[in-house]
Amino acid sequence: MNLIVSSNPVARSRDDAPARWLLDILWVVLADGEDTNGGYSVIEQFMPVGSGPPPHVHPFEDEAFYILAGEMTAVIGGQEVVLGPGSLGHLPRNTVHEFKVTGTEVCHCLNYYTPAGFEQAILGCSRPAERRELPPPGLDAPDSPQVVRFFNNYWVAPASLPWAQQKWSRG
Repeated sequence: MNLIVSSNPVARSRDDAPARWLLDILWVVLADGEDTNGGYSVIEQFMPVGSGPPPHVHPFEDEAFYILAGEMTAVIGGQEVVLGPGSLGHLPRNTVHEFKVTGTEVCHCLNYYTPAGFEQAILGCSRPAERRELPPPGLDAPDSPQVVRFFNNYWVAPASLPWAQQKWSRG
């Protein structure tokens, strides 16, 4: 017999959700796996012009992001796309992707991950935001322990790592 356990209702705003700084980005965790019984997580992000991760993959979760303001140029599975306000990007797990915030203003987006879990990489590798605004530029050096941990863990990995692009299956 399969027992289905539902999550509890959650209502949270960016003003009371955990806010974190990592990679010059303000991350606001609106819903985590504990809130959704592991089903999904939602993270609001504010990213300065020029910021963005190197090519990477998420081996165990699908990602979607919805652009509220600003613009990013993304390379998703080898295809370059420009995403502005009202645009949605969907990244199935194991899809190599990268992006850079382009344009002239901060990129504000919502990221959705299913199943939940990626938010734990943010919470575990970042520092609490002192204010609900972008962190000071260059706060995290690319070779700092928290950045190295962030880009080499269960939830996210550089695309250059041999194991990062393996196709995982549920047996």
